[in-house]
Amino acid sequence: MRFFTALTFAATAAAAAVGTTSIKRNGLEVRVATEPKKCLCKSDVDELTAVYAQMLDNWDDSLIKYLHEDFLDWSESIAVLIPNGPPLGVPIFTKDTFIDHQHTQPDDLPVIIEKLGPWNCNALSFVWHATFKKFGGQTEKKVRGVTIIEVEKVEGQWQFKNFDVEFNNINYNLAIGGTVTGPAPPPAPAE
Repeated sequence: MRFFTALTFAATAAAAAVGTTSIKRNGLEVRVATEPKKCLCKSDVDELTAVYAQMLDNWDDSLIKYLHEDFLDWSESIAVLIPNGPPLGVPIFTKDTFIDHQHTQPDDLPVIIEKLGPWNCNALSFVWHATFKKFGGQTEKKVRGVTIIEVEKVEGQWQFKNFDVEFNNINYNLAIGGTVTGPAPPPAPAE
């Protein structure tokens, strides 16, 4: 009898540590163990895409909690826009440089999520666009891009580990007042 009492106590303690919930099956109430969520679900993806859009459109330091300590932001589209910028294939920002950038030169990108792409346990993707107001007499420019984000759950909070962002940087450059010189026309055919 003592064995069954000890077993019952151990099972009850384990269930309390993990958590339990009641469900009804065929008129019977059954207690089942619940574990903390380890994979993204739709509500997590919705929250994280909204946070991403806010980070780029209206930075607030309360968003720092979403950045993992080892956060990296990768983008060849950004790298080629930076005069004497980093070589291709290296991250554009770390957590500290991303936060510093948002404090000194915030993006203020009016990001709209167009299409939520596939996601799995720890990554999500989406297509986005941002339309910039007229600048210097130019017409409004729409910039479209894709973002893939890797996340990790740390102490119950989903955090961004990596941003991989690529977008139409020619339109972006024009939208912020830059210029683009197209390639020279091909040579005329020889006669």
